[in-house]
Amino acid sequence: MESPDHLKIKNIEGSWANLSRWLISGGAATDSRWFYRDVTAKIWQTAIKERLPFVEAATDHFNHEVTRGTSESSIYTYVNDMNNFMKWIDENKVQISLDDNTLEKIFLAYDEFCYLRAWGNKKIKPITAYKAVFNVAQSLSKILERPAHAELKYLSRTIKAYSAPRKTSVSPAAEKQHLSSSQLLGYYCVDISDSISIESIYGQLPLAVNTINLDGAPHEIKMPLGLINMLNYKGKRKSESARTLCKPTEKIDKFRGSLIRIRILAELVIFVYQTGMSVSQILQIERKRFSYKLQGNNDWLVTCYKGRKQGPIKFTIYKDYKKRLKNLIKFVDHFFPDKLELFPVSYKSSKGRGSVAYKTLTSQLRRDGIPWVPPRITRNTRANFLNRMTGDSDLSAEMNQHTREVFRRDYNRPSQHRAMAALTKFWPEQPVSLINSGCGAQPESCADKPLEVIAPNCVNESGCLWCTSHRDIESEDYVWSLATFRHLKLIEAAQPVKREIPADLVVARLSEKIEAFKELNHASKKWVSEALMRIEEGCYHSTWKNVINFWES
Repeated sequence: MESPDHLKIKNIEGSWANLSRWLISGGAATDSRWFYRDVTAKIWQTAIKERLPFVEAATDHFNHEVTRGTSESSIYTYVNDMNNFMKWIDENKVQISLDDNTLEKIFLAYDEFCYLRAWGNKKIKPITAYKAVFNVAQSLSKILERPAHAELKYLSRTIKAYSAPRKTSVSPAAEKQHLSSSQLLGYYCVDISDSISIESIYGQLPLAVNTINLDGAPHEIKMPLGLINMLNYKGKRKSESARTLCKPTEKIDKFRGSLIRIRILAELVIFVYQTGMSVSQILQIERKRFSYKLQGNNDWLVTCYKGRKQGPIKFTIYKDYKKRLKNLIKFVDHFFPDKLELFPVSYKSSKGRGSVAYKTLTSQLRRDGIPWVPPRITRNTRANFLNRMTGDSDLSAEMNQHTREVFRRDYNRPSQHRAMAALTKFWPEQPVSLINSGCGAQPESCADKPLEVIAPNCVNESGCLWCTSHRDIESEDYVWSLATFRHLKLIEAAQPVKREIPADLVVARLSEKIEAFKELNHASKKWVSEALMRIEEGCYHSTWKNVINFWES
């Protein structure tokens, strides 16, 4: 067999994206770089041809992910987890194929292997086993083209055993702590960014920075940390070498380079505070074609170029930040003239692209006693603070550069401040039915109720669907409840147990309602898309969550 050229994931650089190594026994266990460096025609003659259909299907699946716009770092994670699965295949001499039943049995054996490693001999953490098995289950289900209710994740012992931490509400004390820590970090980043200029990089070191400490008192710190440690070293030769490095110079050594990185990382933190954008979005902004349009008296609408999107991206900044942004561009232009990014601090390798190592900054923070609040937490704190202050999720989402649906799914957390206020304003006029719809509390059968369905009785949830008192509610939560209820009935339909109400009739009725919401208006169409996405990710409505967990276990 000759080297297959069609088993490489399109539009991705890196040897890891070439899946042809899975055709060779032991190929998955070898670093892809060394495998393709040392592979010979003789090795390709040992390829397991029976695996070719599976590897081709896997390649098609990952190509589809690329087409969908999935990030390289995410695809790397999926491929890496599948590579571990193939490594297990080789170690256990398992014959893999595209036959549905055969592949399901192989997956269940691999799932048991991961379960025992996490919960048996405890060689790995449960979260590690969960993520690995979940990603493999998702990929294999897509490869086999299984419907949503029959995906392999529902059969996994590992996934059922893992209990994810609950998304708890934010207490008043925690909200104040997050805001206080974020505020202190923001002041610190502004102070060190103001002190690290082009001139100071080439000037006398160590660099003195005036900032504030935890109690708000003025405090002077010195940078960079590595050079300070050398100056304080007891050995005479090392300390003298450090004093030589402190003299002004035109060369950029590792200590002056660390100052450059600290400045850019600090500016990145400030930029997140200003715009509410995610780090992955920010890293794609290029230093060209910036334009500013004044909005009111206090804000600039900035339009710039986003490399991955191949088009303009807009965000809002405070009026005073414009000068800082221009100074940052000038600073990066000087030290990184060959790079296009506004923040050239991400990993160079494709598998790590889109992520940032903050160690240079966090080491300095730790020495100075400043709390580190990662940008993802900063965005969360910022978004929830805005939402609590305004009470308007649409406005908060707009100010944080994403849609209301994404804001609610990924960032919005319950606030005890709002909860206490809401308890005094609850809506008592219209009762809520068993399926979270409006209800007149007087059960009566509809004219189109099938004979197989029992009469509405305010006890059986399915009976609500054929009750004249039932009222659909035009809300995102209700659409999510309908989609989750339908998912539950699909699971029930797969069980070999006779039901009092035929599940297929309930599924059909719920599908009609969901389709109606899809056609109602633009907002309700987005609710349906969001609800179906949540179901696919295993995020179920609280009304049905416990029942679904029971069936899945």
